[in-house]
Amino acid sequence: MISQETIQKCKHKEHRAFKTCYEACAPYVYTIVKSYIYEAEFRKDVMQEVFAQIFISIDKYDPKKGKFKSWISQIAIYKCIGVLRKRKTLNLFVPLEDAHVDISQETFKLNELTKKEIESLLVNMPDGYRTIFLLSVIDDYKHKEIGEMLQISPETSRSQLSRAIRWIKNNKIVNEQNFTYG
Repeated sequence: MISQETIQKCKHKEHRAFKTCYEACAPYVYTIVKSYIYEAEFRKDVMQEVFAQIFISIDKYDPKKGKFKSWISQIAIYKCIGVLRKRKTLNLFVPLEDAHVDISQETFKLNELTKKEIESLLVNMPDGYRTIFLLSVIDDYKHKEIGEMLQISPETSRSQLSRAIRWIKNNKIVNEQNFTYG
């Protein structure tokens, strides 16, 4: 993505390094932002917030703890969740009758779907479902981690994922035979 030398220059507040970092990382960050924030008019602002946070926090990046790409991905995801929270579109209400759904019974083959099919899957999905789906299935966070991020229980996260999968199946967005996960 970018060299350690560029990262070091960013840590020393060199403006050219910031530009290099932005140009190298913007497409990747935009892909994350686009996944979580479906309203195009908000994406530019979220991108700006993500990069502001990256540059403000760059001193905290430690290559011994992980790759730069993972580090900026985490910042982008947290910023997107923060924006959804502020806009109050991250609805994580779970009715009691859905609270104990066993996710292992509902499965789908995500790897057999094209990028376009996945995007069409997510475009109309409610933000709460989409956020859990992205965090769990796409970004591979565990339900405990999702719970900590969103300040919900792991059970609520599991339930929301189950409901997201059921939403996908009920809306018949993809062919049911291609839809197994687990």
